[in-house]
Amino acid sequence: DAEKYGYTATKHQREVGAGYFDEVAQVVAGGAASTTALTGSTEEEQFVK
Repeated sequence: DAEKYGYTATKHQREVGAGYFDEVAQVVAGGAASTTALTGSTEEEQFVK
């Protein structure tokens, strides 16, 4: 179990690059993608820096 050694990317979408793929989806969809991972998610609210 990698989490006991401090690996947290299994739980946090931002760490695994979901934001990058959200941006790609927005570009491909002309800004109208409705399937992005982070927009409005609980992680977006909890992990804002």
